[in-house]
Amino acid sequence: MKRYFYFVLTLMFALIIGLISYGAYLNHRDEAQISERMADRIIPLQGAKAKIRSIYSKVILDTINLYSEEKTDAVALIDGRITSVNIQKNDNVKIGQTLFVITNESYPIKIRQADIDILKAESEILKAENEVMKAETLLSTANNDLNRYTRLRDRDAVSVEKYEQIETSYREAQVNLKNLRVQREQMIAQKESLMAQKEQLLIESSYSQVAAPIDGEILIIYRQIGSYVTAGTSLALIGNFHNLYFEMSAEDKLVNMLSASKNINLNFNQRELQKIYGTEYEPGNKGHQQVFNAEIVDILPSLDQPAAIRKILWRVDNSSGLLEPQTYSDVTCESIMPHKCLTVPLNAMKDQSHSSVFVFMPDGTIKEKSINAGADDGKYIEILDGLQEDDIVVTSSVGGLADGMKATLTLEEGED
Repeated sequence: MKRYFYFVLTLMFALIIGLISYGAYLNHRDEAQISERMADRIIPLQGAKAKIRSIYSKVILDTINLYSEEKTDAVALIDGRITSVNIQKNDNVKIGQTLFVITNESYPIKIRQADIDILKAESEILKAENEVMKAETLLSTANNDLNRYTRLRDRDAVSVEKYEQIETSYREAQVNLKNLRVQREQMIAQKESLMAQKEQLLIESSYSQVAAPIDGEILIIYRQIGSYVTAGTSLALIGNFHNLYFEMSAEDKLVNMLSASKNINLNFNQRELQKIYGTEYEPGNKGHQQVFNAEIVDILPSLDQPAAIRKILWRVDNSSGLLEPQTYSDVTCESIMPHKCLTVPLNAMKDQSHSSVFVFMPDGTIKEKSINAGADDGKYIEILDGLQEDDIVVTSSVGGLADGMKATLTLEEGED
């Protein structure tokens, strides 16, 4: 029985090994047949020629941050209570226009006291003038006496003691007049100081009218009538959003292309342009279909200096009133002036890096080539290096393609 059992077991093992070997043989044969067929297979593809075309460069920005250079607060310049508010939200105001009136009751009192102090100073000056005039008269008399006694002394007609007494009186009259004149000048200076203080009070009192610092639209009113405020308190926010600004960084080749025309068109692909300040819309705006013009204000580093990456400062014309200083997403920038260059269809790019394409070779095979691409307009892309005019690139789906594959190629319509 044991011999019979071992014989059957051996037979089963042999059968299993035989089946496995046969399966491996069939699999290898099929793979060889598939490889042979793939080598002989001719893939039908579509393609297009590399041609000189005029394109409008297009760049899609994930986000841009718009800001205004004309947005500021109207502030109180004195302490006091707001007694008048002459504006409402969204009002358009001009620079110098009175927005608020602030009343500080201490200023009329201080100005009145300054008037009283000035009158007192003028009275003291008049008294000083009288004293100076008296001193001038006494000095003149003392001078005459001194001259007379000098002549008498020269004739030995007066004693030395008497002459020295007259001379001392003259010197005292001189000193007295000088002192009185100094006192008069001090009183005049005091009056001028009081007048300057009064002028300062009048100037500060005039600050009770808070004026618009710029032309613009009232965005926010921080304080209402009856509020007590101190100097420096913000009362209202004013903004002029007719021109907005944003910055973008780009490679040198794109910057050079965009700078050729100095202007671009901006399309905001958001269906709704939300407002955070609630500014007014201008008549004639086209809503989400509005195209905004932007011009270059500055490029850093400048184009005459070598750089791989540059920053461009743009000024956006917001005369439609649709935009506000905030962050917007999905914005398309398109140049206004066309750029003539060697191009291929954008769908010829192998991947998102735009660094290679498949080229149809004269022997009927395809070959992957590395390229250096520039800007695109959404349909065609600029070729800076790697292709020649009339080279044929594959525009069909390039997934699964590899160097050396045989293909038949049909040019896209209009590419003959």
